Amino acid sequence: MRLEWGIKLATLALIIGNCGAVQGGERGAKMTIYYVPFAVETLTPITSANIQERGKRCDVPSAEDIVKIKNVLRAATKPASQKFSDKRVRVKLLEPSAAGDQVLAVVEKEGEVRFPDGTEGQLSKEDLKALRKIVEDRCGQ
Repeated sequence: MRLEWGIKLATLALIIGNCGAVQGGERGAKMTIYYVPFAVETLTPITSANIQERGKRCDVPSAEDIVKIKNVLRAATKPASQKFSDKRVRVKLLEPSAAGDQVLAVVEKEGEVRFPDGTEGQLSKEDLKALRKIVEDRCGQ
């Protein structure tokens, strides 16, 4: 009888522990990236609308990498001469929210960035290189 109760309690503890882990994972750090390798040239444009179908998807569960990505995006300055064309998109960054995945930013091949509020910026060569390294390390080439 004690063995049965012990098994039931252990099972209950395991179930409760797993529920907490799943919920913690949902609230924890996560970012979804759709990307096309920066070195790739395409015959037809890769846009913010079609990169999810034409690009590669990967999830970034590392809070450290997500912070690095956000810091790079915060460093985007106003573009001097090039505007965001939406024809050479290489990275689309999404974050989960209660309303579903929300776009964090879309980045073009030369570092032009468009944020969900419509503002645009330009990543420095160093920041673009840093973003590219994070994405390629996490998602492959």
